[in-house]
Amino acid sequence: MASQVKCDDEYSISAINTKNECIDVVVRKCRHCNEIVPIVGLCSDCNTEYEHKNTVENPETGFIHFVYECSGCPPAKRKAQKIIKINEGNNRKSSDELMKNFL
Repeated sequence: MASQVKCDDEYSISAINTKNECIDVVVRKCRHCNEIVPIVGLCSDCNTEYEHKNTVENPETGFIHFVYECSGCPPAKRKAQKIIKINEGNNRKSSDELMKNFL
């Protein structure tokens, strides 16, 4: 069950990381696509929050890739995009169904 964090549009959920450890992940509705996405932090160069740019599902691996990019740095100096992968398991649910299960 998700619990409310800072405001009405941010929630903390529990997840298992690649080391099989339980972690808390803060998610919220993306400002440009209205998808529920994890919050990944700030750019170390400009201290601007990484913004969600795209979500891609890879049907071969079962991973959902959340793609982020810093928008505060000049385009020539932007670091590589941050990507979060979620394995949906053997059920092969669509990314919409998986994200609904987060909340």
